[in-house]
Amino acid sequence: MTATTPHWTPGTLITWRWGDVSGPHFAEPVRVVRDDDEVLAVWCAAGTPVLRKARADGLGIREDKATLFTAETVQATATWTGYDVLRVWPAGRRWAVWCFFDARTRAFEGWYVNLEDGHTRHDTWLHAHDRVLDVWVEPDRTHERKDEDELELAVAQGRYTRAEADAITAVADEVEAVVAAWGSPFCDGWESFEPDPAWPVPSQAPAPTP
Repeated sequence: MTATTPHWTPGTLITWRWGDVSGPHFAEPVRVVRDDDEVLAVWCAAGTPVLRKARADGLGIREDKATLFTAETVQATATWTGYDVLRVWPAGRRWAVWCFFDARTRAFEGWYVNLEDGHTRHDTWLHAHDRVLDVWVEPDRTHERKDEDELELAVAQGRYTRAEADAITAVADEVEAVVAAWGSPFCDGWESFEPDPAWPVPSQAPAPTP
């Protein structure tokens, strides 16, 4: 946090971007819930238009895993569907906790811990890098790692070195230790969050160029 990037006011609409923003990348308009020295929490409602990185050959992004990290990509748009998501990034962590709520019933489905780092603030957007490996935590606190096979593919296809992949795995170890201790933000009651009903669903996807 610097003098030129103050905390955002709750209710502010910002953009959360992933990857190399000079080319095709992922981006979602999200509503700030809380922003201070300890945590940034934002809300992404079902029905939100988003940016997506898509394969130029028209295949689904994971359809051909032999070229998962080498295929040419293009910028595309999509709609966030199925779930409302509260993202909670504890300051300084190399991961964020995504609280998933069924968009129809509002039932809390679990915590998706997205391994990500390089969080950089700009005036109206946040930039981060996704690190492939994730941890899913059920409401009963049981958990499992997700996409371990894709992390191995990322090494084989040249996205990461073995040392970089090992460092990412160490972050997953850290996450699981926090889950085992039921530390913050899991113990902070975010699974009971209710968004302000006055917040409108964003009407358009972010511009591709920040």
